[in-house]
Amino acid sequence: MIIDNDLLNKLAYLCRLELLPHERDTMLHDLNAMVDWVNQLDELDVDDNIVLEESFKLEATSLRSDVVSNLLGHKEALALAPSNDSNYFRVPAVKGVTAYTDDSSEPS
Repeated sequence: MIIDNDLLNKLAYLCRLELLPHERDTMLHDLNAMVDWVNQLDELDVDDNIVLEESFKLEATSLRSDVVSNLLGHKEALALAPSNDSNYFRVPAVKGVTAYTDDSSEPS
């Protein structure tokens, strides 16, 4: 497969790119180099893939059991938090978004 100007135009349109003339030449060269590299994968001999598959098998007994441990209760977790509000964790505002506040707690 060779990437020509027509295919480059289609790709640029799909990617919503505007390519300047000097960028087009570089892009054509780079894309064709990538396609050539991928085409080299066709030359690999992958008939020995059975050996690879068997070498990565895990025995079921080698896995650890999936057991929950060291549970932390709600009150204990809140006690470890830097700031909390009765039943909830309090966290700093993110990117200018202010946290919900109860109108009755604000001074008028």
